[in-house]
Amino acid sequence: MKIFKFITILILFFSFAHANVKLDAKSFFIKGEAYTFSIIAKGKDITFPKIENINKESVDTISTQNSISIINSKVEKKIIKRFSFFPNEEFVLPSFEFEIDGKKYKTKSLEVKSKKIEKSDFKFADFEISSSKNSVYVAQEFKLKVKFKYKEDLNVQDLNISNANFKDFWYKQTDNSKQYKEDGFIVNELEFLLFAQKSGKLRIEPFKITMQLLDINSSNFFMNNNYITKQIYSNDLEIDAKPLPQGVNLMGSFDIETSLDKTQINQGDAVSYKIKVSGYGNIDDINDFTLDIKDAQVFENKASIDTKIKDDKLYGTYEKSFSIIPKNSIKLKSLELKYFDSKTKKIVRKKTDSYEINVKKAKEKKSQLITPKKENVIVKEVVKTSIKDRVVFFILGFIFALLIVYLYKYAITKRLKKQKESTLLVKIKSSKTSDELIKVLAFMIKKDESLDELIFKLQKIEDNEEFKILKKDIYSLVKQIEKGKK
Repeated sequence: MKIFKFITILILFFSFAHANVKLDAKSFFIKGEAYTFSIIAKGKDITFPKIENINKESVDTISTQNSISIINSKVEKKIIKRFSFFPNEEFVLPSFEFEIDGKKYKTKSLEVKSKKIEKSDFKFADFEISSSKNSVYVAQEFKLKVKFKYKEDLNVQDLNISNANFKDFWYKQTDNSKQYKEDGFIVNELEFLLFAQKSGKLRIEPFKITMQLLDINSSNFFMNNNYITKQIYSNDLEIDAKPLPQGVNLMGSFDIETSLDKTQINQGDAVSYKIKVSGYGNIDDINDFTLDIKDAQVFENKASIDTKIKDDKLYGTYEKSFSIIPKNSIKLKSLELKYFDSKTKKIVRKKTDSYEINVKKAKEKKSQLITPKKENVIVKEVVKTSIKDRVVFFILGFIFALLIVYLYKYAITKRLKKQKESTLLVKIKSSKTSDELIKVLAFMIKKDESLDELIFKLQKIEDNEEFKILKKDIYSLVKQIEKGKK
């Protein structure tokens, strides 16, 4: 009997020890997504533990809610904290220790397993991804269609697509997005062009859409501030990517061309040489062209690559220019572009024209020593100036000197005038409207009756010409007040 009482008391003690703290957490997580859990604590004086790391992963506090309730004249606090982190492997959510009203409390530990994402099965919505090809070569383009539909009578407030993980793929969204109605559903479609970046069995992970619905009646969905939030997952896809032939990194259909601005130059001059590659395919992966020419200086610009969606395919151009200064006549060899043709599944080689640049060397000038002959006579013409000309030159010089002195004095006077103008006068002069001028003069109200009258007139002015005239009067009056003449 005593043993029974002891066990009962022990059970009551442990149930009490957990009664004021509650853990709200799932027993599984999805890799790549945040795992969230909540802890609810009740009492008068609550001390939460610091939760900074779990299983070596950093933990963030994403929200804290506080509430107070009074039951039978007793005040009780309630604190709900939500935490979040990104686990990479299965883990154990540890027991957390709290101090509430001077007593120790602990949450229960929880083993959390990894869960594979599966396509959601709902009657009100469906999410599906599909590809135009399941087997491709590396760098071969294919289309991925993303299709999401939901009942048109749903009160959808927000749609947010995430988990669009294109790992191991290069991608670009096309302009073929559309929305339409079908059999009582609203359908949204997106389209992407994808290129496999490596060979092997490549997986496109399921996409996720978060729907936010207005909560107009009770439901089994998660409630959040009068909204229902629902996460919907698509299926996944597996793409078999085959390697390209060795030594080839481009796939598609391309053309290459070169141009040279001139073939005949003088020694020391430069020629402009340009390369252009264009076509459909993964042009971003093109190997950069360089020139190694003996007996010439070569300067190159950085290549520019532009891509766009054309005819529902990726079209691109590669352009690069060089400036070449040859020392002697040279020959520019042809360039080769090699790619794997997407239609014939064969390697294609295309070559450019070759060019010969002829350099005309400058003639060397022989230096000759010129000795004057005895019979050569150098005659100098002596020009005599008359008295009349000298008088005219003197008068012109005098007038020019006076002009310089006048301009100098004018500049000094102008500068002194600017320096004498106070900050207040400058602000008055630069004011554009009556309201702006009133703000400038606000601190001078009741300092001068005449000025007060002008400020009062400012408030009633509507015409711009009247404002300009009144601003001049105010400027003159303030100038007099500053000099103490008024």
